[in-house]
Amino acid sequence: MKLSALSLLWASILFIPTAGADEFAGTPPRPDDGPLIIQGTLFLLDVSKIDGADQSFTADVFMLLQWRDARLASSAEGTRRAALDSIWNPRVQIINQRRIWKTFPESVDITPDGTVTYRQRFYGQFASPLDLHDFPLDEHRFSVHLVVPGYAPEAIQIVPNNEDFERFRSPEMTITDWSVSEFDVQPTPWSIVPGGRQIAGLEGAFTARRYLGFYIGKAFVSVAIIVFMSWVVFWLAASNVGPRLSVSVTSMLTLIAYRFLLGQSLPPVSYLTRLDYFLLGTTILVFISLIQVALTSSMTEERAESVNRHSRWLFPAAFLVLVGASVWF
Repeated sequence: MKLSALSLLWASILFIPTAGADEFAGTPPRPDDGPLIIQGTLFLLDVSKIDGADQSFTADVFMLLQWRDARLASSAEGTRRAALDSIWNPRVQIINQRRIWKTFPESVDITPDGTVTYRQRFYGQFASPLDLHDFPLDEHRFSVHLVVPGYAPEAIQIVPNNEDFERFRSPEMTITDWSVSEFDVQPTPWSIVPGGRQIAGLEGAFTARRYLGFYIGKAFVSVAIIVFMSWVVFWLAASNVGPRLSVSVTSMLTLIAYRFLLGQSLPPVSYLTRLDYFLLGTTILVFISLIQVALTSSMTEERAESVNRHSRWLFPAAFLVLVGASVWF
């Protein structure tokens, strides 16, 4: 199987341990009873934005890692602080990061028995591919996946630790248009290709469901008003061809413009979403009403009035069926 240039770059970064000139900083501690255990904590401080068009989310995440390195044991009392690069450290990388900033200094705390504590806070954008078939009734899983470059799960194991937290997320989020579930943290090895070589990793994931209030007010109600406006022609006499055509054409153009406006919030996907099907159905209804205006203008007055009477309930019934199909199917 051929790997892309990006995959080869990831392989060179993540699968090859870095050896330093300082043996203390370049080689990991080697426990006698198995792999090195790293106690890992990921805490979701905030989710401020989920961008469907950019396929990303903006989050604030706190990370805490603890491991024991007997070589750092000291007879001195109290905890001492050292630069991260001065000792061996897991050099964690976040696989799905886009643009992130570290807000804490790159340092560690070391206890007399050699226990190392590394704390860091990441803020920024994280990539997350979204399946938008059910938009705007969609629900997605978002994750922050960190790995330890160069070390297989047999060499290093990251074990979730929530002793200091009752849960892995803040009770309040600043995001206003999504409902965010609990933040679940699990040890999750990662590989570039399915079934390929794995490296040790830890993943924190949450599920978010989109609130419908915005789309009910800005999409459904607005589009429904445009569709209802196109039905005014059924109460106008067939002899008023000019006003009837003006109402129908205006409704059609307004709906098309509104479809382009709503489409800016989504990426150019190759499939239709629930909202696309709804907008397509409403566009067809408005177009059929335009055709009805053209046909009744050439009919006798009695025949045209009969068609208008039937249209007054057929079109609303068709609209209700369209709404039901868009929500439940």
